[in-house]
Amino acid sequence: MKMVQTVKSELERIRGEVALSYIYRRGHALYLNGQVTILSRSSSVYDFSVDDQYNDFNLRVESVAEVLYNCSCGSSGICPHKVGGLLQMLEELSHQEAKKELPGIAYTREGMIKRVMQERVQKAKKAKYELHLAENIYGEHLLLNEKRKEYKITFHDFKKEIGYCTCPDFTGNKLGTCKHLMWSFAHLKKNADQLKALNRDYPFVEVFLDPLNHYQISWFFPGRIPDPEISSLLYKYFGKSMIYPDQQIKQFLGFLRSAKQFKQLLVRPEVYRKVEKAFNQEVLADLKQKTRLDYSLLKVKLYKFQEEGVRFATFKEGAIIADEIGLGKTYQAIASAVFKQQIFSLKRCLIICPASLMDQWKELILRVSGAEAIIVKGTAQQRKEIYQNTESYFLITNYEKIAKDRLALENHPPDFLVLDEAQRVKNYETQTAGLIRGIKHKHILALSGTPIDNKLTDLYSIVSFVDPSLLAPLWEFSQMHYYFDPDHEQKITGYYNLDLLKEKLSGILIRRTKQLVKKQLADVTEINFPVVFSPQQRKLQKVFTKELSEILERKFLSPFDWQKIFQLITKLRMLCDSTLLLGADFNSAPKLEELKKLLVEKLDINSSKRKVVIFSEWVKMNHQICKVLRANGIEYVELNGSVPVDKRKELIDKFNDSDTCQVFVSTETGGAGLNLQAADTIINFDLPLSVVKKEQRLGRIDRLGQKHAHLTIINMIMRNSFEAGIAAGFQLKENLMASLESADLNAIDVTVSHKLTDELRSIIASLEEGSEVYEDTALKLEFEDSSW
Repeated sequence: MKMVQTVKSELERIRGEVALSYIYRRGHALYLNGQVTILSRSSSVYDFSVDDQYNDFNLRVESVAEVLYNCSCGSSGICPHKVGGLLQMLEELSHQEAKKELPGIAYTREGMIKRVMQERVQKAKKAKYELHLAENIYGEHLLLNEKRKEYKITFHDFKKEIGYCTCPDFTGNKLGTCKHLMWSFAHLKKNADQLKALNRDYPFVEVFLDPLNHYQISWFFPGRIPDPEISSLLYKYFGKSMIYPDQQIKQFLGFLRSAKQFKQLLVRPEVYRKVEKAFNQEVLADLKQKTRLDYSLLKVKLYKFQEEGVRFATFKEGAIIADEIGLGKTYQAIASAVFKQQIFSLKRCLIICPASLMDQWKELILRVSGAEAIIVKGTAQQRKEIYQNTESYFLITNYEKIAKDRLALENHPPDFLVLDEAQRVKNYETQTAGLIRGIKHKHILALSGTPIDNKLTDLYSIVSFVDPSLLAPLWEFSQMHYYFDPDHEQKITGYYNLDLLKEKLSGILIRRTKQLVKKQLADVTEINFPVVFSPQQRKLQKVFTKELSEILERKFLSPFDWQKIFQLITKLRMLCDSTLLLGADFNSAPKLEELKKLLVEKLDINSSKRKVVIFSEWVKMNHQICKVLRANGIEYVELNGSVPVDKRKELIDKFNDSDTCQVFVSTETGGAGLNLQAADTIINFDLPLSVVKKEQRLGRIDRLGQKHAHLTIINMIMRNSFEAGIAAGFQLKENLMASLESADLNAIDVTVSHKLTDELRSIIASLEEGSEVYEDTALKLEFEDSSW
């Protein structure tokens, strides 16, 4: 390894200089005594903390062609800290089994703790809190933050500056302190006279979850416990230790019963929650062994792997189903809700999903369970009445309404909470994410198709809803799994220890891919993928449908009228894809953003070996699609009618044979005679007018020669649009589409004309009925300091 040789050469140079011999010996002693700690490392940069006799120093060593130093001791030449750092660096390099360069900085535990402690110190210095002291020097004192949020504080040790705080950060950060405690200790140092009149006897014997010992049950009291009965009770359960082992946690129920008789014994609320969780898990495991699920209660037949998913989720308080797209996560969630209602007598299941999926959930609930679901919509008062008065087991709402309906959810919380597309709430510091965590529930299920090794930050967010303590705190999760950019400490450049993570999640997460369950699946799976109009598109649709309605109201329609109708239908279809297709000077195309999510997140195309064919009727739209592919580093080929015939085979062969070319973008005219045997997925970016054309797209993949046993068809359909009307009744419109697409519009007779106008009026009426505005804004990921 080049770096090893560079470091060795530098050490030999220092050791060889007589003037540096004493400095070398001192540095060697620091190394041998373990006084040099690695804080972080990358392929070329190491950060150290050096515990010297009279001070602590920070050292950075960069090594590529030569060794560069930066030591906080201020020495411009070689110092003992630099020697110790080089020796520690050489040891670390010799232990590395992998010969390739690291993709970024990997922190040690000590280095990450130092980083996050410094962040809290900085926040404490900037804070403007208010402290109201109790009559006892130790607490419980009342602290108010800038938003007047109240926290109670107990001081354990004024020299070590440790204590207890009721804030969420303290109860989950594994640091033993928080910015509130830091600020309070600093405040009292400046105002020491405020403590003079306070009682100095510790006010209670405290039983809490110790953040410095993996939140095991612990007790604290400085000195000798004055009450012999409390002392005897503690000895009975803790023995000579101050930490109670997790393996015996169910026996701790006896302690909690006895503790109620002692006023001086303060048991923190999180202790009760931990014991309760242990008992609940035991009950659920026992029920799972003894209960056989009756799938005849469902109106649909599930695949075996779906039944396994249902059983996995039914007998857990919190679970994640992360199956690949097309494997029926929604079916499994609905079935789990049915069985939870039957087994646990749950009264209400609340589904939170993107706005575009609410109608789809309602339809699938009826199809799977036979139950009528209620969509929470209308005015604030109407939504409040739904939560308060409806007797329906299934309620459906969207993420954007959570903040508006906070009080209604507090007063009428669900028993079972289902989060669909849970990865959409990516920023766990947003108001919506915080409110969702605050919704009281007995059981929770999160659905996401994002692979766990794709975006770990998304995964951490999802797990934090289902089991907040499993991966927390974020700094520890980051230290165990993230590589960071050396120049931008918030930027993640890679992941490691993924096998360890999968093992840790095995108790709450289940994920299957099509490859794993392909023998159970039908040859073809078809999925409708709803998308929501932008406000600009919605306004244009109203203009076009109004014009279309006026023509349809005419008693007699001329060939010119039918030509105009056909033009308006084409505009309505184009509008579903992009405003640019209509000649607008702005591009409003939500489908493009959803296509990016579909390819990058759901299909994980950058990491998988998928072969995807994307169809759009319009060449200009395909150009926009290709732009999205280029922006996301996805290799593709594009085919349309303008590509010479002798060049088409070259494009087809590249898609079928190249491992790196994963997407084939095509129009109908360009796709005639194709044989795309390598494809496993078809995406209809827009729906053709006739079912015949839709089947022709599928026919581009030779089923006999296809390399994959299973094919997935994804139809991207704009909600409450003319396109949605096509999807809702393909068979009814065959005559209409054939007539409108024929060259001779005079061929439409009176009988067909009436049927066509009735059909078109029906579609327009359905658009007006479904005109409620849904805001479906995906929340941005922001990797902020405050989330540590």
